[in-house]
This record gives sequence, structure tokens and C-alpha cells, in this order.
Amino acid sequence: MPFGLPVATPRVTTGNVRTTYDLYTPSPGATTPGPTPAAFNGLANPLGTTFMDIGGPDSVSGTTTQLPVGQVAIYKYVLYKSTTNPALTTCPGVVYYTDNTGLIVSGSPTDGYVGQTTAGAAVDGAGYMMLNTTDLTTVTATLLNNGGNGSGVWICIGGFVKAGDVPSSVVAGDFIYSQLQSAGTAWIPFRLQTATAVLAKQGLGIALTTAAQIASTGIYTADLRIEMGSIAPY
Repeated sequence: MPFGLPVATPRVTTGNVRTTYDLYTPSPGATTPGPTPAAFNGLANPLGTTFMDIGGPDSVSGTTTQLPVGQVAIYKYVLYKSTTNPALTTCPGVVYYTDNTGLIVSGSPTDGYVGQTTAGAAVDGAGYMMLNTTDLTTVTATLLNNGGNGSGVWICIGGFVKAGDVPSSVVAGDFIYSQLQSAGTAWIPFRLQTATAVLAKQGLGIALTTAAQIASTGIYTADLRIEMGSIAPY
């Protein structure tokens, strides 16, 4: 049940933010004739579109693929376009703003806008990208990065995320933060124990459950409450 601003009704192409990505098609240049791209250059929405989703009767409580009944999430439509292009993960993972528009993200902190000039910075965290290879088994980093043109995806910037990527050490109540640019760790947030002093990093939210491994993959997930604090990147 999406709620958009009166001037823009958001479109989730597949009906599920965890399986949606829209290939961006650059406009042909003056010296490169070609067909006129679809509205928004193949994207389903203007970049920066946000909406709030509430798990309703069409959701299945407790499943990975849908927002559980009664839970609320706020999503933002951005362009995933990564220089380092890390392999995708099997669950929603942390993405980082790569410029100061707040519209382009990457799965690696190495590509972070501030992190590119300040290795000790950890302020580029944008939220959790919902697209993943469990919910959409056919997607790959190559397909998503779209020849360097990128694709439109939905990221969670507030509210509930079911089974998001976390370190194996996470326990319920831990804080999660952006990674340092120098860490180079894709998708996985930095974990801070509850009793530890708050860090000077971009806070992402709080773990609601203790980390659980997906089969024997070595990848751990937890239910999360995302608290970005603002939809403005800088």
C-alpha cells in the first residue's frame, strides 16, 4: 500500500521493491542518432521519488519477500551505478552515496562521495538497497550496473527491513553504521554493541533480531529498524 506525494505516484515495476530494477538508457547525443528513450530514460520514476509502505492484508507476515503486516518502511528511488561494482548479496545490503546529489549509490564504501577524499570518513551511507539475489535470482552485478549506465532501485531510508545484511556478531539491540571507506566492505554495515559509546559515523539503524546465517553461505541477516534521520544526503 504505497503512499506517495500528491504530485507523483510512485511506480514499483514488479510490485516488490526487493525484485525491482529499471535499466537506465542514456539519451542519444547530437552526433549519435538513436531512438528516443522512454520517459525518465527507462527509469520508472524520477530519481529521488519516495514513498511509505505499510504491510497490509496483501502481505505475508514473517516472509522474507514482503513487508510483514503492520510494519512501515520508507523507500527512495535512486540510481545504482558503481565504479567498483561488487558482486550482489543474497539479502538487502547497505549502499553509499557516490556524489552530493543524493541520487546515485554503490554497494561499496570505496565509491562513497566523502570517502573518496577522506579515507577515515564513514558518512556516505544511504540506506539499504532492497534488491537482492534471493528474491530475484536472475539479477547480477553486471546486469544491475548496466554497462556503467546504472539502474533505478529502491532503498530503505526509514522503518522496517526484513532480513538485512549484517555482521555475524550482531545481536538484537546493536547499532549499525556505515563502513569506513578504507574498510572496503561491500553491503555489510559496521556493528556497534549497545553499551558502547556512539561513533562519529553515519548511523543506519538498530538490529531488532540477532544475526542468523543463511544456510551455510557465511552471510548473516537480521531484521532491522532503519533510522537515517534525514532523506537529505549531506
